[in-house]
Amino acid sequence: MDITQIVIIISLLAITTIIVIGGIYFIKLLKDLNVTIKKTNLILDDTHIITESVAEPVSSLSDFIMGLKNGMSFFSNLAGKKKND
Repeated sequence: MDITQIVIIISLLAITTIIVIGGIYFIKLLKDLNVTIKKTNLILDDTHIITESVAEPVSSLSDFIMGLKNGMSFFSNLAGKKKND
């Protein structure tokens, strides 16, 4: 075997080894990314549940206050009509 052939074979083996190691690392990185995305999705789901549980009482309180305001204006209009009559 010629020295050139030995250098080419060693170079090809080194490049092949580096590519295989890089591919394995890339696959591991994709698996970790998948786990991270699943955890982030769970966090976002929990945030959505918490937001809904906070928004519902605030909405109910707003509806109660608007009803109270409408009732007060109704009674003030009713009392104003009695004074005018």
